[in-house]
Amino acid sequence: MRQILVRSAPPEQAIPPGRIGYDLDAPILLLHTIQTGVAYERLLSDGVLRPSPELAATEWPDAYAWMNRMMADRLPTTGDAALWLWARIRRYDLVSNCRRASRSSDPQVLLTCRIPRERVLLSQFDEWHSALNSALAVTMGPGETDESFESRYSEITDAFLARLEAANVRNSPISEWPADLRAEAERSWEYIFDRRRFDRRSYWQATVHEIRAEDVTDAVTIVGAPS
Repeated sequence: MRQILVRSAPPEQAIPPGRIGYDLDAPILLLHTIQTGVAYERLLSDGVLRPSPELAATEWPDAYAWMNRMMADRLPTTGDAALWLWARIRRYDLVSNCRRASRSSDPQVLLTCRIPRERVLLSQFDEWHSALNSALAVTMGPGETDESFESRYSEITDAFLARLEAANVRNSPISEWPADLRAEAERSWEYIFDRRRFDRRSYWQATVHEIRAEDVTDAVTIVGAPS
């Protein structure tokens, strides 16, 4: 297995200065993720890092289960859970993520990866919150004004909420919704995978079933700034 050289750096130096260089059209995608030191050691020892399903976020089990199903449908790889990476984010915000990681009591490692796009499912970060919130996703139509969209959005979501009220499940997990309402909401979320719907400034996240040692081009243990 190829050795991964790890260095230590404060958040501002963990990422090289200048433009990061993300390209969502590239056959090999540039991705970043912050993993625990324990996960990094497992990557070194096993040559591969896979997620632990028991460590998945517990606040949004239905949204994460849906994403796992989307990965099973759209990727050639298999697995029980996802590893999450950034596929496009401003350097300023990636540094901010590193600052938060530097305050952890456990070592945190920023991994720079290059992974073939066929192993990666890209999704738009902001609109992923429709799934997290168990909300119906309503998209803006071509040439639609903000005012027209807001009016249509209110009409559609109010009608959908009324149907949830009628089924007595408005405050219930989506897993307890009637099948037709659940299917309608989940179908609406799929637009987060369609890059044509979003502008070039959008932040994109990536999910994969595994990170292989050969995917990693840089590893940085994030340390706090000296006092």
